[in-house]
Amino acid sequence: MDAEVYGQREVRRARYAVGAVFAVHGAVTGSFATRVPWIQDHAGVSPGQLGLALAFPALGASVAMPLAGRISHRFGARTALRGLIALWTLALVLPSVAPNLLTLCLVLFVYGATAGMSDVAMNALGVEVENRLDRSIMSGLHGMWSVGALIGSAAGTLAAHLGTDARLHHTLAAGVLTVVGVA
Repeated sequence: MDAEVYGQREVRRARYAVGAVFAVHGAVTGSFATRVPWIQDHAGVSPGQLGLALAFPALGASVAMPLAGRISHRFGARTALRGLIALWTLALVLPSVAPNLLTLCLVLFVYGATAGMSDVAMNALGVEVENRLDRSIMSGLHGMWSVGALIGSAAGTLAAHLGTDARLHHTLAAGVLTVVGVA
């Protein structure tokens, strides 16, 4: 087989794989967003306390994002992304098990940290694939994030409509998304 054809297939495969990771990342966000009212009720927090807690993902991401580059450099972009996307998908479970404001703030910090690190790693790998293709694909990858967010939101809306406990919903979603994201 011609080496150039094989190389093109590998790059195309890498593009689809990174696109799937973007979709998984979006699906975690969509799944979480639909269950915020359930999480608020379960943790017994007021609207103001919920607003405070919802600042913690941004804090976690801001603190952790610089670490993603170091992790990617040390372990390689693909290996780092597999580990970081697994941490992010599994972190989906944490907010639904938080019993109070303090715990909710702490787990949302972790949730944000894993989101930020996996975001940096997937974008870096997206740029690497884009360079190998020698054409722009980042807008398509971010479109895949939106598709994932819509799918995660739809699944979360259905779970909420059926009265499913968010702990069960997020555990099942985290399991499926972890498998897809790592594969």
